[in-house]
Amino acid sequence: MLRTMISDTPFEQTWVLQGRLCGQWAVDLQRRWKAARNERQGRKCIVNLEDVTYMDSDGQTLLQQMLDEGCQLVASRVYTKYVLESLKADRSYNHVDR
Repeated sequence: MLRTMISDTPFEQTWVLQGRLCGQWAVDLQRRWKAARNERQGRKCIVNLEDVTYMDSDGQTLLQQMLDEGCQLVASRVYTKYVLESLKADRSYNHVDR
């Protein structure tokens, strides 16, 4: 199960995710992410992953999309931090001109 809470201020939108970012829950979150894209209207977006306990490749793909759109991802658990660092490294590698 994945719980999602979204809070808005004039300058930023914050998403707090709790639970498992995988399978159908990742797909559902991606739909919400796309729907909320217009609501952000250029505001900074922060996604708090502190309470995410597991993520599969679908979840990681969604996080990569969030990063590509300029979102700030926040995590403190070792595994989640490792995944985020891997995604950022992949993003840097893929954006290098060869």
